[in-house]
Amino acid sequence: MKILVQIFLVFLLIGCQSKENKNYESKILGKWLFVEEYFITRYDNEGFEEPPPPPRENLGFNFYSKDSCEANENYVDLKSFHVDYFHTKFGRKTCYKMSIDSLKIYNRSLNKWESAYIMNLDSNNLVLNYKNVIIKKYVRVIKD
Repeated sequence: MKILVQIFLVFLLIGCQSKENKNYESKILGKWLFVEEYFITRYDNEGFEEPPPPPRENLGFNFYSKDSCEANENYVDLKSFHVDYFHTKFGRKTCYKMSIDSLKIYNRSLNKWESAYIMNLDSNNLVLNYKNVIIKKYVRVIKD
């Protein structure tokens, strides 16, 4: 009897996690515009304040179904910089993954996944925390 109760609880937990994840996936679909960012103050081992990261182009996101999206930057082939000033552009299309509380977007320039913690996701606002260094806020574009 004890084993049946434990098996039931495991299935209940798995079922709850997948519903929450699907809820995030349905909420994130659509176009999001960048609004503002906050830098979290960090200190090095000697107690000095670390400078904020260099600025990046903040365009927003456009999330589609089937785990594809347009990301907030233009991806380029970094190997083509060694040849001359012209570089191969990959465009803005990439793929994304969602887990329970994080969003992973594939950086095609660096060939790696970049992760952000989802602090808030509702019908109009998206707040992402990037490695406890930058918090970025996005708003949904609503079509009339």
